[in-house]
This record gives sequence, structure tokens and C-alpha cells, in this order.
Amino acid sequence: MRKLVLLLLLACAACTTRADAPAVSPAASPVTPQTAQPAASAPASTNTLAQITGLIGKAACTSDQQCQVLPVGARPCGGPASYLAWSSAATSGADLQALADRYRSEQQAGNSRSGMVSDCRAIAPPAAACRAGACQLIDAVSAQ
Repeated sequence: MRKLVLLLLLACAACTTRADAPAVSPAASPVTPQTAQPAASAPASTNTLAQITGLIGKAACTSDQQCQVLPVGARPCGGPASYLAWSSAATSGADLQALADRYRSEQQAGNSRSGMVSDCRAIAPPAAACRAGACQLIDAVSAQ
């Protein structure tokens, strides 16, 4: 079921993302920090996403309670474009939320300018769990 959801999310992302916008995989967690700084001419949303992934780092954890889910981006019909797992043991939630809010605003503005559309289906948020010392996204249904 998880693979099906991931495939659907990736297919939807391929249909609704601009060529200059970075794709954020729902299964991209644990997120590794960016090693290169984005070019100065890169869109603001690219820089903000790099800051988010840099702040999350490896999402190191020792228990499931440290693992959180961060909605990122904005779909044209509303709701987040994807989700990232992060660790409250290693990352400030307030700093991360501020960056996520800025990234959502940047994507909403880009969606409005480009006239982008999506299928407007509801996407259930995943859960996060500590696996092999790093927070990872898991299917919320299997987490229960």
C-alpha cells in the first residue's frame, strides 16, 4: 500500500511541478543536508527548501517520540505538496516551522503566477518513526 501511495504522489508531482521547482519526494526522509549552496539566481523556494533540508540534516533519533512529520510546499488545490520526517532531538521545531511556512508561501505564489493545477485529491499525511537511528516517513495506517 505504501508503495502505491508513493507512486501516486510521485506521479502527481510530475504532473504539477514546474521544471524550475525542486521535486520533494515524500519518501526522501531521512533527509541529508545539501552539500552545495544553490546559485544566487535560483528561485527563492529552492533556497528555502535547501535551508529546510539543511536544518533537518540526518534526522537522528533514539525513539519514535522524537520523530515528527513536517508538511512542505503547497499544492495548487491546497494542502502540502509533500512531507518530510525530522527529529525533535536534533532540530528546533520553531525554526523549522518558520522555514516551512515561508516555503509554502513561496510555492503558493508560484502556483498562482503559473496557473498550475492539480487533481485536488486528499492526501493522508504519513507518520514518522525512528528506524536505524534516523526518522523516516511511514504509512500512517501501518503505524497504528
